[in-house]
Amino acid sequence: MIADNLTGDAVMPVQLICPNLRCRKILAVPDEIRGKLVKCQHCQTMFRVPESRPQPAPAGAAAAAAPATKPAH
Repeated sequence: MIADNLTGDAVMPVQLICPNLRCRKILAVPDEIRGKLVKCQHCQTMFRVPESRPQPAPAGAAAAAAPATKPAH
């Protein structure tokens, strides 16, 4: 684990799998690279590192956001 010099927060590298189906190597990139293009060091495939993980919505919020369906008569 690496500490961020500015805030002192722990910075964990992002672990990814190369999207090239013939490569599929596990890659570790710094957290600050999220959202940027990177190149796999093994197969040279260019791909974008995903932004931070989407936060799961609470179960009640998901049910409230779903449209109500009318029963068929």
